[in-house]
Amino acid sequence: MKKLFFFLVFILCTNVVFAQDQLINVAEQYFLAGDFEKAAATYKQLVVYNDDNPEIIDAYIQSLIGIKDFTQAEKFIKGQLKKKNNKSKYNFLLAKVYKEQGETKKSTKIINGIIDDLKPLQEDIKTIANVFEKANMLDEAIKTYEKGKLLNKDNPYIFAEELALLYDKKGDANKATTCLLDVYISNAEKSEDVKSALMRILNKPEKIVAFKQLVLNKSNENQDIIAYTDLLAWILVQQKDYEGAFLQIKIIDSKLKEQGRRVLGFARTCLRENQYKASILAYNYVIELGNDMPFFQTAKGEKLICLKRQLEKNPHITPADVEIVEKEYELFLTQFPAFRLREQMREYADLEAKYAHNIDKAISLLKEVIAANNAEKTFKGRCKLDMGDYELIRNEIWESTLLYSQVDKDFKQDMLGEEARFRNAKLSYYIGDFDWAQGQLDVLKASTSELIANDALNLSVLITENNPIADSNVTPLKMFARADLLAFQNKDEEAIAILDSISTEYPKHVLGDNILMQKANMAYKKQDYSEAARLLQKIATDFGDEVLADDAIFNLAQINETFFSNKDEAKRLYEEILTKYPGSSFVNQARKNYRRLRGDKTDVEVQ
Repeated sequence: MKKLFFFLVFILCTNVVFAQDQLINVAEQYFLAGDFEKAAATYKQLVVYNDDNPEIIDAYIQSLIGIKDFTQAEKFIKGQLKKKNNKSKYNFLLAKVYKEQGETKKSTKIINGIIDDLKPLQEDIKTIANVFEKANMLDEAIKTYEKGKLLNKDNPYIFAEELALLYDKKGDANKATTCLLDVYISNAEKSEDVKSALMRILNKPEKIVAFKQLVLNKSNENQDIIAYTDLLAWILVQQKDYEGAFLQIKIIDSKLKEQGRRVLGFARTCLRENQYKASILAYNYVIELGNDMPFFQTAKGEKLICLKRQLEKNPHITPADVEIVEKEYELFLTQFPAFRLREQMREYADLEAKYAHNIDKAISLLKEVIAANNAEKTFKGRCKLDMGDYELIRNEIWESTLLYSQVDKDFKQDMLGEEARFRNAKLSYYIGDFDWAQGQLDVLKASTSELIANDALNLSVLITENNPIADSNVTPLKMFARADLLAFQNKDEEAIAILDSISTEYPKHVLGDNILMQKANMAYKKQDYSEAARLLQKIATDFGDEVLADDAIFNLAQINETFFSNKDEAKRLYEEILTKYPGSSFVNQARKNYRRLRGDKTDVEVQ
């Protein structure tokens, strides 16, 4: 009998709970639908049995405000205040009721009272400020945090992050950046987040200038605070003043006795951004610290990369320019012979082959690596591929294909082997053996390397679309392949002469867009960006439905963005790829670039 009694009680309680849950769901549906009258009536029933449930109580009050039953809302809220339930929250709701009735003085008095009654408890202050912010009462939220700062005088940077976001939300960039500066100084872990937020707020040159002056003043007033100097260097980088930034980085490195570590990192950043002058200044600083310093050898080796990149980007290279870099390589490899079996040796050979036009010396340097017993196998393979390229530059076709084939055999199951097979396939294309080349390319299109697969696909499409059926004229494609080889051999004038001959002798040939692209590539290589842009635009206009159209538009967008500083045109071109060529392999990158130029949030911002 007792068991039956407890069972019946259990069933009854379960049914009550189930019924109550159903009633809560009904009330929520009324509330979300904006039917506050039915919501208020339903929540009123629920409050009787749930007078300690804050969610039901809050929804009931909001429903009463929704039907403008301010008398009942005021009475109910005051009842909650008598119970001492979350005094600040219910005072806020009471203030909201008065405000809805137009009783502004009463509302303001209560709000001021909430802020005046604050205690120096961070979580409570944040809770109250969040309530104000959610109600779009930004000024009140700011006052709450400002009062919180006064109550926590021992921590001058407290609530700086929250205030920065509120001021930014209000559109007060000056106060937002001042608060972000406080965050930067007080919390090193937030430095990258702060920089991301600053990049979004400082969206005009004049804003950057004003902020720079603020940081400069702070830095002069507080010379012991390294963070100001660090932030100043960052601002100078945003202004593309890399040499000015170097001076600041050098100060920090010296003050913290980092022995060149920070300056070396800055040199690498400059190298990535193609800021060669500043990069060399930074590398030289590390080198001049002395050969007993930990980063001396690294800086010497990386400086060579910078010097060579600078040479490659110079459209007016002289033999004297090349000789300066040659001597730097010779000196380094003499001082540190271990590097004769490392990447610096390959780069030195590349310098000799492509810029000093000394193929014999380039090959001799690489043969030294290949002959060394202690050279790493993969590195030897890369050197052999380079030798194959250099043999091809001096038109030694047999030697070139032999070297490629050796690498293919030695690295059959490796990406290096696939690279060797692709170069052999391209060599066959250069000499007009299109069928053999096509057979190799068909296999390489399935390569696990996206780069090799794309290159193989592009060359395969070129051959397929321009290699006519049997008994037709294959001469134009052979001429084009010959011009392609001459361009590879840096014989641009001869290449252009052949391309012009194709256009003259076969004016309506389908190679038209390929000829323009080849000329655009050669113009780009010579840094004649205006000519490259003209040719790419012609492809986009005259061959908009052909396979190279999206390539041309993407490259044209990059030239406009990088070299012409025409962000609007670049954005338009990126958007054209997204809308007109949705299947293009450039879509993902075009979307990223378009969003970046549009000013979309791409970095993690201060939360």
